[in-house]
Order: sequence, then structure tokens, then C-alpha cells
Amino acid sequence: PLSAPVQLWDSCRCTMTKEAALPSISEGDVKDPPAAKTYMSRLMNSLVRAHITDGRIITGQLWCFDQLKNTILLHGHETRVTESGEQQHRPLGPLVMVPGKHILKLETTKSASEEAMQ
Repeated sequence: PLSAPVQLWDSCRCTMTKEAALPSISEGDVKDPPAAKTYMSRLMNSLVRAHITDGRIITGQLWCFDQLKNTILLHGHETRVTESGEQQHRPLGPLVMVPGKHILKLETTKSASEEAMQ
């Protein structure tokens, strides 16, 4: 059951980073704050992956976030990639808070991103 969220990302190509064309939640990068808020609100309840500063990837359903980018995910799973390239997975629980200061990149599936852009 833990590998199912990982398999979903095989077709994932949409990210929200400082370099991406999609609306960013990074401070100072948003050229159209109302559009960015609309985009992010439409991503609520979508499956997302948060890449964090220590190399882990936290996967879960986007529940909420605040002005500091602190993010709450439902049914979170952690993925660690070892030096040999092996992935290790573990469940984190029903609610996971990822501190915004540690989030490097937030990803969603291509279909969820396209739907949110409409």
C-alpha cells in the first residue's frame, strides 16, 4: 500500500518552484497574487509531494497552508532516497504538518495542475 502514491507520480511533470511558469507560493515571486491564491485553493484535496531541505519527500493530500507556507497534508507518507538509489517509505499518520521554511518544491499531478489552471 505504501508504494501506490509513488507509482502515481510516474506521469507527474508539474511543479511549483521559483523557476516554474505556474503560480508560485514563494515569497516575492507571485506576479498575480489573486491568481496564485485561486490556483492553490483549487489544488486543495489534491495529492501533492513536498520536497524538503533534508532530502525527504512528503506525499499526502493537500489540506491547508498558511502565509508562511506551513502545509498540512492528510495521510502523509515519507520517502527517503538512499545513496544507492533505493527508496524507503514509511507512513507518517493522518495529519502531517510540513514547515514552510523547509519546503523546497511542491509538486502535484499534471491532471490536478491543469484542472486548477482552468
